[in-house]
Amino acid sequence: MDKTFLEKRIHERAEKRADDYFGEIRSFFYQHTELGSLVLKPVKGGKSIPFLTAYQSDALLNNQEGFEKFTNWKDIRKRLVEKYEKEETDEILSKLENINYLLGE
Repeated sequence: MDKTFLEKRIHERAEKRADDYFGEIRSFFYQHTELGSLVLKPVKGGKSIPFLTAYQSDALLNNQEGFEKFTNWKDIRKRLVEKYEKEETDEILSKLENINYLLGE
């Protein structure tokens, strides 16, 4: 196992965790049906955008790309990935230290 393989796996896991975070946001809106009529108000004469709906493909939370278009999610996701990469790396290092301890090294 080389460094680039490990870095790639850490990055993939961090990205998955960030994507799961987006899924939690969507899930919140699905679970709380009273929020079904929540919309993003139009800016300077544009049309309002629903947060989440099964009937409109342009709803804000229908996919990450749409969410990124109207929010700063891309920046937040980048920060989450960086945070999760650090957490994943720290977890691996902790496990390696435990293995070294058990092996008496």
